[in-house]
Amino acid sequence: MPDFSQSFINSEQLPLLIEARTKHLPIVPFLQEQRLMLIENILRYGGVLLRGFPIADAKDFETVIETIQLGKTVNYIGGDSPRVKVRGGIYTSTEAPPSVKIPLHNELSFVKFFPRHIYFFCETPAPIGGETILGDARKIYQSVHKDVMDRFTQKEIQYASSYYYKSLFMEWVNSLQPSHKTWRDVFETDDKNAVETLCRENEFAFTWLKKDWLKISQTRPAVLAHPTTNEKVWFNQVHLYDFNPKLLGWWRYIGAKLFYFQKDTRLHEVSFADGMRISRSDIYHVLNVLDANTVKFSWAKGDVLILDNVLAMHGRAPFSGKRRVLAAMTA
Repeated sequence: MPDFSQSFINSEQLPLLIEARTKHLPIVPFLQEQRLMLIENILRYGGVLLRGFPIADAKDFETVIETIQLGKTVNYIGGDSPRVKVRGGIYTSTEAPPSVKIPLHNELSFVKFFPRHIYFFCETPAPIGGETILGDARKIYQSVHKDVMDRFTQKEIQYASSYYYKSLFMEWVNSLQPSHKTWRDVFETDDKNAVETLCRENEFAFTWLKKDWLKISQTRPAVLAHPTTNEKVWFNQVHLYDFNPKLLGWWRYIGAKLFYFQKDTRLHEVSFADGMRISRSDIYHVLNVLDANTVKFSWAKGDVLILDNVLAMHGRAPFSGKRRVLAAMTA
């Protein structure tokens, strides 16, 4: 009998649960011996969840990523969700307010050089809620209405983001609800020349605005073929870049619209590449499809989740109490 078991924790078979039969099964020899099996199952199911292995902290998490050898860790350059760098390529997962649901998305799907895999490590599971939600991007692609799909595949998507340098008002807003990063946080530097170099390297169009605000944009397809399996997937963040009440909730939407999200300071803007507005009905259809294809699982302390970032979408359910989940990406 092997030292581990394989099973599923939901009907969608995402993720595959691989559980150690003993609490002391060393993680490094396991990963070395079972590496090909893990890679095969990540490609088949979209992700695997490692449970019951002696993985205690960020250093152990880093060792897991290095041992499975799915690529080199990458920094969160160009990403706009609030998070803190822990060590190397290890960050906290998105630190949105606990009451906010983070909808399904593929990490950094709005940039050209997106990570191929994303990893999560549960240091402290929330006592109530806080599940990670998942969705199979292949099934989501198949679920989008043909008329909507045609509009999205015939046109590329233009994403734009605006970031401030220093602002007492924005710092006050972030103290109430972390939401809007500085470009120093986004690019992990306070050197404007270095920022411009990173923009060129990542093929971001950029413009410096008044008061040292920075606006960056990129144009990307809405659908992708998986680089290994060639399966078609829904791969975009249109629903997260659109400023609407279904995503934010009416009170947050009204408050942001009235008080601090003006044209040049709006965190996100999205349109088709030709500048044509994406209809609210299409955005809402996408959000409904994502909700219909969402599954979730509860974390156990020490869990590590490895996702193929093209095949599997992820998000977070609201929670209460203390929760700490770390994240990393490889390309």
